[in-house]
Amino acid sequence: MKRTVIIMSVIALLLVLVAQHQGGGDLVLQGFQASWSMLFPIFPVLAAAFLAAGLISELISPELIKQWLGRNAGWKGPLFGTLAGALVPGGPFFFYPLIATLYVSGASGGTVMSFIAAKTLWSVSRLPLEIALVGLELTLIRVAITFAFPMLAGLLVNGLFSSWSEKIRGDVEQLQKRRAGGRDD
Repeated sequence: MKRTVIIMSVIALLLVLVAQHQGGGDLVLQGFQASWSMLFPIFPVLAAAFLAAGLISELISPELIKQWLGRNAGWKGPLFGTLAGALVPGGPFFFYPLIATLYVSGASGGTVMSFIAAKTLWSVSRLPLEIALVGLELTLIRVAITFAFPMLAGLLVNGLFSSWSEKIRGDVEQLQKRRAGGRDD
């Protein structure tokens, strides 16, 4: 995480220098105002997402998550991951902290993959906009073509990549421990 912050800070600094060169202090100020106007509305979503993820990790026992969403849940984990991914509202600032928390708490890699695939392919909250912009027929064709993919992806991850799944879970756990301990390498 620290590396990401450094890289993004260097990019931002370079952009400030380019803006200063092209338009002076006024352009730099406009850039800061534009960034604030983007950050201000999204900040409550970020705060709520991290609060929800933290509360879920404390309220739902790892045993329950493993039972319903873990590797031994069989096809139920990817099924519930698919349904949750399709129905959970919000963008990546909400669902990635949520899914990382579930993953560390014992959800299988297949459940996580099903959730992410369904969220990106089926998000129910996006359907009205999609129908309005591209029409019902094209939306139904897309849904029909992608219908089985989230569940299938989850089952494949559980069946073919379970050893990778455990390594990835360990990596996610390390990331969360470093953040909780204030170390962001």
